[in-house]
Amino acid sequence: MWDNRRKPGWYHRKMTSQHEQQTPQGPGPDTAHSAWAPFASHAFCWLWLANTVSALGTWIQNTASAWIMTDLTPSPMMVSLVQAAAQLPVFLLALPAGALADLMDRRRHLILTNLLMLVAATALAIVAALSRLDATILLALTALLAVGAGLNNPAWSASVPLTVPRQVLTQALVLNSVGFNIARAVGPAVGGLILTIAGSTVAFAANAASFAFVALVVGILLTFPRIQTSSDVPPEQFGSAMRVGLAYALAEPVVWNTLVRSAAFFGCASAIWALLPLYVRQVLGLSSASFGVMMGVIGAGAVLGGLIVPLLRKLISRNNLIALAGAACSVALIPLALIPSKMTAYPALLVFGLGWIIGASNLQATVQLAAAPWVRARVLALYQAMYNGAMGLGALLWGLLGEHAGLTGTILAAGLGGCLIALLTRAVELPAEIGDPSAPALAVPRALSIAEEMLPLLYSARHRVVLAISYRIDPANATAFRAAMADVRLSRYRAGAVGWALSRDVSDSTHWVETFRVRDWHELRRGIEHHNLADSEVVVRARSYHLDEEPPRMTLLLQEPRA
Repeated sequence: MWDNRRKPGWYHRKMTSQHEQQTPQGPGPDTAHSAWAPFASHAFCWLWLANTVSALGTWIQNTASAWIMTDLTPSPMMVSLVQAAAQLPVFLLALPAGALADLMDRRRHLILTNLLMLVAATALAIVAALSRLDATILLALTALLAVGAGLNNPAWSASVPLTVPRQVLTQALVLNSVGFNIARAVGPAVGGLILTIAGSTVAFAANAASFAFVALVVGILLTFPRIQTSSDVPPEQFGSAMRVGLAYALAEPVVWNTLVRSAAFFGCASAIWALLPLYVRQVLGLSSASFGVMMGVIGAGAVLGGLIVPLLRKLISRNNLIALAGAACSVALIPLALIPSKMTAYPALLVFGLGWIIGASNLQATVQLAAAPWVRARVLALYQAMYNGAMGLGALLWGLLGEHAGLTGTILAAGLGGCLIALLTRAVELPAEIGDPSAPALAVPRALSIAEEMLPLLYSARHRVVLAISYRIDPANATAFRAAMADVRLSRYRAGAVGWALSRDVSDSTHWVETFRVRDWHELRRGIEHHNLADSEVVVRARSYHLDEEPPRMTLLLQEPRA
């Protein structure tokens, strides 16, 4: 018989060890609230610098690619395809990339993905130097760069919480966004200048150099702690890791609501990224240098927004702040359509950049704070899938509309539609405070017995397991118990369970049975290790209605394969 009575304490100690190893020591009380507190961590400093350099190369690349496509073809659809090629591969690879990031050694993963992007950027520079660049090659190599970015991004984003304590994580994400948007402000202008003076080959080579720098920083200067798990539980399989990551996102209300809000926000805002090169060239009649300056204005607005985000968070709730950010981005598009001129474009794009960073940084911070460490890269991958899917599909939609309604008509439609969607999606609420999903679980007694002769079958992992938990509930408390079990249901799904059900015994009104299936015995044990404080609290609340002094009886069943 397997005596489970010792297990609650063992699982509790494992969760505590995992939490301590993943959470760096925080700054002192005097610096914890400083906007610059994350820079107390040397690891974060290097991560921030590498992120900024990589973003600078990316924006030089994006500016060059978008402008060169306008040289190769005047079609709004083809110009929009550059944006789509840069976003859709990231969308399609998001969940596999997140699973790899959670399963692989983080440092090795980041080195390999940056080397892949280095190869793609170098190939683009060589093709441009040989004067063989056409629309098809540009789109293909842009897509290959996006494949590397798609594999890299979840691991990169999930590395930020490993370098700073939770109390300054939001500031760290804001500083990362500021660094990214400094690159956004400088990169397009530098890209436009490089295009004008030295041509596309140098612009693409600059992007290649940025990936080489990041690979060196990660390989030489950064180390990341590993997630600690029980030594006798086999690691997750790739397919199972993807399924559990998706299940976690669907069963965590904060994450799911953030994904919905992200799709709405980025889908509407994608219009300006997709059509701005053609708008500058055809509507305003300006050069590549002016396009770079306008992209820089968006970046400058984003830097300004990043600096005032902490103040805005104190004054406005998270839910309303994201809605206002979406409205600001959309309102900024309207004067671009109605009063197309250089003098109108600059303030409008500044406001767009301001709204963009406020919305994007708050959405990403919400996902980071709501995701447990063991699944963080997968959850961030789904967030990035929403970002890139909304940007890529939005680019296709706005490009297609631009073919029929014209550039100014399309931008006006995006502005008006975005205002309406920002108002409607405010109903998909996000909480002001988010509990720590890495807080260790309470010790919850589990009365489970396993016959000695069944252990080999369990450890073979060839059978799905079904867990049945019996409760004795006073009929007067049936409604309250049912409501408490709704939260338990979400907790089970976050840990990888499927087919959850709550049933009542028709022969005994006090007898309730909770059942759910898990892929195998090892996944059940991993799920228990992944329980956090919130999971155990909802179980304790549901068990408070249990009438017997002994804990609810648990029965573990092996599901036989179908004949």
